[in-house]
Order: sequence, then C-alpha cells, then structure tokens
Amino acid sequence: MVVGACQDGHAAGGRGRVLTGEGNDPGGGGARDSVAGPDGGRGGPRHRAPGRTTGPGGIRGRGTGPRGPRAEPAWAVPEPYAPGRPGPGTFTTGPYGPYRADGAGPATRAADGGGRQARRLVVLVVGMAVLVGVLTSLYGWTVTSLRPRSLPVLAAGPADAAKALAEQLSDTEPGALRVRVVADGDAADAALRAREAYAAFVVGPSGLSLHVASAASPAVSEAMQHGITQVAPNAEIPVVDVVPNAPADHVGGGLSAGYLPLVLVVAAGGVLLARATPRRRVRLAGLVGLAVAAGASGAAALRYGLDVLPGSYLAAAGVLTLLSLAVAGTVLGLGARAGTAGLTGGFVFFVVAAALSAWSSAPEMMPAPWGGLGQLTPPGAGVTLLRSAAYFRGAGGGDPAAVLTVWAALGVALVMVGDTRGWLGGSRRAETPDEDDDEAVGFPGIPVPVPASAPTPVVPAPAADVWARAESSARTVPPAGPPVR
Repeated sequence: MVVGACQDGHAAGGRGRVLTGEGNDPGGGGARDSVAGPDGGRGGPRHRAPGRTTGPGGIRGRGTGPRGPRAEPAWAVPEPYAPGRPGPGTFTTGPYGPYRADGAGPATRAADGGGRQARRLVVLVVGMAVLVGVLTSLYGWTVTSLRPRSLPVLAAGPADAAKALAEQLSDTEPGALRVRVVADGDAADAALRAREAYAAFVVGPSGLSLHVASAASPAVSEAMQHGITQVAPNAEIPVVDVVPNAPADHVGGGLSAGYLPLVLVVAAGGVLLARATPRRRVRLAGLVGLAVAAGASGAAALRYGLDVLPGSYLAAAGVLTLLSLAVAGTVLGLGARAGTAGLTGGFVFFVVAAALSAWSSAPEMMPAPWGGLGQLTPPGAGVTLLRSAAYFRGAGGGDPAAVLTVWAALGVALVMVGDTRGWLGGSRRAETPDEDDDEAVGFPGIPVPVPASAPTPVVPAPAADVWARAESSARTVPPAGPPVR
C-alpha cells in the first residue's frame, strides 16, 4: 500500500513528477543541488542520487519511472585517442623513470608487468640451463682431451747417445714432445728446477733414467712415466723426482683441488662487494680488504690446514692476494662500468677461465690455443705463479706475475671510472666537483639518493571511497509522497 499524503505544504505536481518519473532526462547528469517545485517548496537532498534525474535541467534525484544510465565521473571516462597525444602502450621518461603516457589503469599495468616477469623468468631458466650444459662440457673436455702437445723435455748424456735418443723420442709420437739436448744429468736437473722443461731422459753409466719435476705438473709426470715404456718396453727405467710434491700431497691433487674453489669464491666476492656499496672509496677499501683476507686465509688453509703447499707462507699469501685482487677487481670493475651485465659477464668469464687454466695439468697438455690463452687470464697465471713460489723459488714466475698485475690494475681502473647509469640507458650525471671524491654512483639494486630539493611527483587519482559514497547515496530511501493514481 502506498502512503498518499503530501506533507509540509509541498505541491503535488512538483512531487508527482518525481514519483512518476515525468520529465526524466535519460542522459542527464547534473548537480546535486536541491530543486524548488512550482509551489516554492524544495525537494530534499535525500531525493538525489547520481545518474537519476528529475527534469530537463539534469537535476539528479530518485524516481519510480524509467531511469537513465548513471553518469560516470570525468576521471573514469576514457578519452578517445587523438593525433598528437600518446597512443596506447606509449611510455615516456620522467625524473623518476619511465611511466605509461597513455594513462593505462592499474589492471593494465599489472598485466604488462606480469608478462614481462614471465618472459624474464623464461629467459633466465633457459639461459641457466644452457650455461650449465656448456660449463659441464667444458670442464669435462679439459680432462678428456689431455695429451702432450709440444711438451718441452730434455735428452741428456753423451752427445751421440743424447742426439739419437732425442730423434727416437720425437719420432715416437710426432708433435707430442719438443726435445732439447743437454750435456748431462746435472744440467738436466738444473733445467728442471728452473722450470725450463717438465722431464729429462738421461743416458748415464748405468743406462737410461727418467728425471721429472712432479711439482710442476703431476699430470705430466704421470704421462712421462707411462710414455717411457714405449721407448724401452722391455727395460726397467728408474724414475728420479727432482722437485717432488709436498709429502701430504704425493699425487699432486690437493693443491689443484684447493685452488679452484678459491678462484670461484673470490669472483663471487667481487659480485657481492659490488652490490654492497655504491661509493668508490668504500669499494676500493673493500676490494683491498677482500684480496688481503682471501690471500691470507687461502695460504693458511693450503700451508697449515692441508699441508700441500711447502715454502714460505708470506710468499704464498702474496701470490694469492695478487690473484684475488686481479679476479675480484676485474669483476667489481666490470660491474661498476656495465652494471648487472658486467657482473654476470665477469663472473662467467672467470668460471670459463678457470677451466682453461690447466690448474690440474699443464698448458702444453691442452689443445692449442686454449692452453696458451688460459695462461693470459688470472686463474692460469695464478696457479703457475703459486707453484713457482712454493716449489721453485720463484723460477718461471715473471710472466705470470706480470699478467696478474695487469689484470689487477685493469680492475682498479674500471672501478675508478665506472658509472652504471651511463651504460644502462639513463642520462649521465652532471660532472660536479666533489671535494672528497666520495660521490654515490648508480648501481643495479642500489638506489641513488634523491636530493632533498627534488620535487615529489603528484599523481592524480580518485578518492578510494568515491564509489562507496555514490552507491550509499543511491540507496537512500526517499520520504513518503502522494499516492500514484
């Protein structure tokens, strides 16, 4: 039953149009001010609701007749694309990075971000799978492909006998050995201690003997002992180890096994150091501290913990410190110059270089030119210099020391001139004088401090409760009006 009484002196005509929907404007959407009827009365604001109109003026109210569509707020109506305005999917760059210029909503941005993350995840997984396969094959290949290739050896003894022996050794497997003739066994031993050769076939009064320096390369020493049976298959040839390995490392595997993880951990330390700080002075201080600490702890572990590194502890610590400075400095410098790509490339480079370093054999045992190239990298030069310092009193260590020094200097130079933002597509920072040379440098994962005077961007957005207020107003129950006849 409809209550049919007009209250408070309001005219039936003014109220009738509200209740019957007469004069509703289907497309109206006006202000929410109260409206006076023909008798001067006012329709209360409780009659108003967004999108429901009461007359030609577009005044919103609540009626019982047909209702027009609710007008959307101005900010919620997408404007059509017009020439000269950013189109869909257009990005522009502001002081705080790229943003969508076409005003895409949160749902669109979330969808775009999810798609990019999915693509990055696929690329990461596939790339890591390929890298694992390549590195596994590489490390296995460096072991399965080992054989003498122009390996320097000596033939010692009387001139005629030594010359005939040298020809016989060269003809046994062409290209495997590079034979040089020396006067006698003492000259051959001196050449072995100077790291001029890996083995010597000595013809003496008691017959043929094999002199080796297993400390130079346990793999070569073992290969020579097996190869001597081809020269004299029916004779028992004595073997003299002129420079043997440490007593606790008689097969020579302890030093090799401890050296490889040291190189990889130091390279990872360079990555972590790059992520830890954006300041040049702190980076350099951390780099020096990392190199000294790694050299001291590595030498202590090999010298006193495993007892596989004879000789001076300080000499071994110095070699490992220079090695750590070259490895970590290069990774840190590449990261400072090229960002995440530099860090990733630097670490992968040293993983590959460690496989080519001949840390468990000798450069002449690897296929050309990989053995020689491996000696031009810090892992290859480091293991050669470490063996020279520990077993040969520094003999043959000049070239490896020079290689490590060049790499260390290169890494420090890259750290000094590195600026990530200039290489990742951002604008290069202005050259401003810095009296203490301790400015922050942009780095992936490390936010660059924003100056205090930088304006804070204001992004216009609708109030969070705008729709809730609109719906609440629409559900307001109007007062009773005259009966509809």
